[in-house]
Amino acid sequence: MSADTELEKWRGQWQIEEVIPDSLRKNVERQSRLMKLGIACDVLVTVIIGGGSTIWAFRSQDSGNSLVAIASWLFLAAAWTAVLILNRGLWVPAALDSSAYLDLSVQRCQGALKTVWFAAALFLIEIAFGLSWAYLHTSRQTPVLQWLAFSSLRIDIVWMCTALFFATLFWYRNRKRRELEKLLRMVSEVTPVDGADGAA
Repeated sequence: MSADTELEKWRGQWQIEEVIPDSLRKNVERQSRLMKLGIACDVLVTVIIGGGSTIWAFRSQDSGNSLVAIASWLFLAAAWTAVLILNRGLWVPAALDSSAYLDLSVQRCQGALKTVWFAAALFLIEIAFGLSWAYLHTSRQTPVLQWLAFSSLRIDIVWMCTALFFATLFWYRNRKRRELEKLLRMVSEVTPVDGADGAA
């Protein structure tokens, strides 16, 4: 079912009954499951990246590896802070009615759009740190711009992953913006105009 058709169905149900449209309820529940899955993935990433870099630093005699471990934990702390702040109050609707479910959907869309900007900024900082560290630990005396210009398979993979990441982020942002516009339009259509009830 397309998003437009689904919104039309929600609108029709609101106009004839005081129940939560089934498709809206299922959509909110699906988003809640994805949020929980996201937290589980964040925990897994924290254990693998944070724990792995820490073990690597302890086993290595290179002080530069300790810097990688410290930076990893700083990046993880920033990511967790953003996740907890942006998801605060978005786990369950404020009430068991259509308006609350719709309001929660709007807030989740707005939170997702904020997450896009944070993810882009954090990714760029991580890439800058990773490339700087790798360049300082390379044995070749290649000028930095030449080294960055697809000088090895590893650098090629970094740039391909970067392009894929931002392409996906751009697609996700556009999708959420369209979803938010439709939800806000629906809010304006189903919310009574001030004074309308009193005039009836």
